Amino acid sequence: MKHFLTLLSCLFLVTISCSDDDKKTVNSNCDKQALVFNDDNFQDVITANYMITNVVLNGDCLSVSVSSSGCSSDNWDMELISSTSILESFPVQRLVKVELDNEEACLAVFQKTISFDLAPFQVDGQNQVILNIDGWDEPISYQY
Repeated sequence: MKHFLTLLSCLFLVTISCSDDDKKTVNSNCDKQALVFNDDNFQDVITANYMITNVVLNGDCLSVSVSSSGCSSDNWDMELISSTSILESFPVQRLVKVELDNEEACLAVFQKTISFDLAPFQVDGQNQVILNIDGWDEPISYQY
């Protein structure tokens, strides 16, 4: 009985210590959530299989349009990725890459736009971060 009460107490503590606030969810206005990779994995992200055609910041959502060859853009998967490293400047800066998973080998060119929730790119103690996107000439000033 003593072990049962101990187990029950532990389950109760685990239940109340986990709240929905601890779980980050994708902003409902965005398609996906941006990701933060360690520096080694960030360096491995390939950016040569597409061209960024447009970038639009709308609140916490960044819409990125890319074009690439393929049979259709329906099966493409895109991620917006930053490294864990922060460039110390004012305001702070992040290096960002788009990763396009496109296994198609057709000669047609298609475009796809995905919006990303930028909340993971926020830096504690800051209210702004400059996003330097590989393949896009203009830095994006993300204020939150």
